[in-house]
Amino acid sequence: MNGNNKIDNTAVSDKNNCSSTNYFEEPLHELGKILDFSMDLICSCDKEGKFVWVNKASERILCYQLEELIGKKYTDFVLQEDNDNQINEDFDFKSGSQVPIFEKKFIHKNGNIVYLQWSAVWDDVKNLCYCIGRDITEKKNIENAYEIERLRFYNLYSQAPSCIGILKGPNHVYELANELYLKLIDKKDVIGKTIREVLPELETQGIFEILDNVYQTGETFTADEMLIKLDRDGNGKLDDVYLNFIYQAHKDANNTIDGIFFFGNDVTEQVLSRKKIEESEKMYRDLIHKLPVATYSCDAEGRIVLYNKAAVALWGSEPELGKDLWHHSWKINNNKKSSMTYNLCSMAKALKEGDPILREEIIIERPDGDKRSVLPYPVPFRDIEGQITGAVIVLADITEMKLVEKRLKKSEKKYRYLFDNNPMPMWVIDLVTFKFLDVNKMAIMKYGYSREEFLAMTALDIRPNNEKISYIKSNDILEINQSNYNRGKWNHLKKDGTLFTVEIIAHDIMYEGTRARLILSNDITDRIKAEINLEKRNRELIKTNSELDRFAYSVSHDLRSPLTSILGLTAFIEAESQETDTLKHAKLIRSSINRLDEFIKNILSYSRNNRTGLEVQQIALNEMVLDVIESLQSMKDAEGIRYEVEISEQHPFFTDRLRFTTIVRNLISNAIKYHKKEQADRFVKIVGYSDQENLHLYIRDNGIGIAPEYHQKIFELFFRLSGKDGSGIGLYIVKDVVEMLQGTIEVQSEKGAGTTFNIILKNLKPC
Repeated sequence: MNGNNKIDNTAVSDKNNCSSTNYFEEPLHELGKILDFSMDLICSCDKEGKFVWVNKASERILCYQLEELIGKKYTDFVLQEDNDNQINEDFDFKSGSQVPIFEKKFIHKNGNIVYLQWSAVWDDVKNLCYCIGRDITEKKNIENAYEIERLRFYNLYSQAPSCIGILKGPNHVYELANELYLKLIDKKDVIGKTIREVLPELETQGIFEILDNVYQTGETFTADEMLIKLDRDGNGKLDDVYLNFIYQAHKDANNTIDGIFFFGNDVTEQVLSRKKIEESEKMYRDLIHKLPVATYSCDAEGRIVLYNKAAVALWGSEPELGKDLWHHSWKINNNKKSSMTYNLCSMAKALKEGDPILREEIIIERPDGDKRSVLPYPVPFRDIEGQITGAVIVLADITEMKLVEKRLKKSEKKYRYLFDNNPMPMWVIDLVTFKFLDVNKMAIMKYGYSREEFLAMTALDIRPNNEKISYIKSNDILEINQSNYNRGKWNHLKKDGTLFTVEIIAHDIMYEGTRARLILSNDITDRIKAEINLEKRNRELIKTNSELDRFAYSVSHDLRSPLTSILGLTAFIEAESQETDTLKHAKLIRSSINRLDEFIKNILSYSRNNRTGLEVQQIALNEMVLDVIESLQSMKDAEGIRYEVEISEQHPFFTDRLRFTTIVRNLISNAIKYHKKEQADRFVKIVGYSDQENLHLYIRDNGIGIAPEYHQKIFELFFRLSGKDGSGIGLYIVKDVVEMLQGTIEVQSEKGAGTTFNIILKNLKPC
């Protein structure tokens, strides 16, 4: 073959001389025509890689004419990067074997790249390599486009700001799940596992039923802000998560459902933030509704959007929300500016410019014609950009205040008269400069200054010179400036230099538009002298009482020693004497000594109660009462008495042990002493309970009782019922001790019907 793609017969000089050549010429020509019709590029190359023959497909595939290729190396038409590729550097022309299929990038005549898939075989006889190159450019472009789209999908899938994944099969096995989804569920290595294995907590939340329905029916499921509970830590503690998500059927190439595609967004923060906002709005609305003053709010256009009952009461009607404007029922007080309109008033300016300070009085006219004087206080709302989006408006009804002001003005002459003619000195001082602003007639008479002299002075000028500096540095100035009410004792000077003590009473007032203080001065010089004398007498009395108390204790203590000796001698007489009269007299002596000893012990107890402080400790109530009862069994009348002790210690009880024993001992000993000796069932019952605050104790007997007219007298010092033994000091001591223990005692009794003492003692538990 030659470059014209015809059978080369130039070597034959004479057709008639070689009939065999003519015999093969026609079939070869037909074979060349057939190869030219091939869609693939067919060629032969010598061992140097030069094209020897090329079919016409080269014109369609590479756009080169045959003469442009014949004799040229194929590498001249290969993309340089492929020539540098050592894997398929050249055809292996000398191997003698078929070269495996490989790809080469050729350069189209117009500069484009053409992908050719080659197969080649070497002919040792002809020393030629026969090659077939198939144009796979379109396939490669499709593959590249597919790879680009695949990468785009992967980037979208992996970098998407949403949770994305695919569940395959009826068991919903994870095939894909991006990082955001794994972060949401706080799980790893989920691919190949079912959703039931990864998130078993969804079983009770209906999610598996939803997935099954989407897989079976192909119907898409959409949820907005759906609450899902996730066990992220695997400890059974479920976290609330709000999701916007979609479950959509995933189909294969045959349009058959083979899984579910899911797409979701975690909106927990948005939902929780909205709920907080809703809660705040509810609190804001509740606050406005509960405010006792007229309050309402409007939007940026001035339309009322919220109001409370107090506002309705003030207006006398209910506005229409979203329609009526902020000046509902207003009548602007335009006494000075009759042409003023709502859009020019200071209230409108405050809402427009955000100035919350507003002092302009307005008039609210109710439907019944009643008019109310009001001061509005607007508070504008702003968005994050600083733009006003609305306002809250508080209306202060000052109608009554204005009526009071009118009454005050009417009675000003009356008060002036009272001020000038008050029998005590009075004056008004400026709270800033302390200058006298006004004085009454009594101040002029008492201090000796004229009115003009007073008005040229300050409050410091009537103080002694040695007290002025300390007065300025002391809290007196602060009290004058900061306190609305002041009362104290000061030293004042008259014009003639006389020093005297006064008690002042002061009150803040407004005096002709100035903050001032009205002061009333009372000369207490005589009272101070009387108080000094009284204090001296009190000190002397306290000293006398203390000495008397010490004397009583000393005498009582010293008396017990000889009494004990007398009792010892009496015991010797009773043991050694056999005479009836002597024994009788000894018994009388013992009885008298015992009464005297009991009296002395009561005196000691009383003295001790007043001299010593409390020693608070926890008391075992039942045990202590039983100990007291046991110690009293030696009394001559104690035999045959039944004792019942039942105290419920609901809480530990703390008090002074010695004083508590004094109370119980005195009351039980009295119950024993004043029983009916002839009565069969004699008893003493001690019942009660202790709680966190108090001990409630009841001591009851069925003795002789006490007539009601003596119920208060029995607690008096040295009081004794007629014909009864006793010192008359025991119950007095009991009441004194009860009061020291911060308690109370009451008696319930009738003559002949027994007695009940009700005692309440404070639980002195430590803090």
